[in-house]
Amino acid sequence: MDRVIAAQVYLRICELGSLSAAARALGMSRPMVSRYLEQMESWAGARLIHRSTRRLTLTPAGEKVLLKTRGLTRIADEIAGERQRADPSGTLRVACAHFTAMQLISPLLPDFLARYPLLRLELDINNHPVSLIGERIDVAIRITDNPEAGAIARRLGVCRSLLCAAPAGCASMAR
Repeated sequence: MDRVIAAQVYLRICELGSLSAAARALGMSRPMVSRYLEQMESWAGARLIHRSTRRLTLTPAGEKVLLKTRGLTRIADEIAGERQRADPSGTLRVACAHFTAMQLISPLLPDFLARYPLLRLELDINNHPVSLIGERIDVAIRITDNPEAGAIARRLGVCRSLLCAAPAGCASMAR
């Protein structure tokens, strides 16, 4: 289990005074909140909360862990905030086919570059597959049913094809 999430869950339990209230506030099931609390107690090596049917009270160990948990969650929130505030910068190398570049990417470029002014974009426009690692490509936009082995791929959309030919063309191909 993720220790930062467990710490955040423990903090909410302490703030709200109930596992059920913490579960509702965090959008988790009550059993999941209970598992995170058990994990925190396992890591602390001590019982953190006295539970009764009516209320929860912190043990002395629970008080100490609460202080440390506040610090941990504050640091985690600061790190997440810095990551979200950081504007992307540097060079982004994108590989794609000519059609993709002209029809799909080029209309989006002005807004993209205005949104990320510190980013330098290099487009590798080729109609042949490129080696992502060998050619140091950060992102490849491809039309394929078979992504490269080991690649992290995400479907961006569906591309439908229609093959058309004149009757004379079909007749010449049949021979």
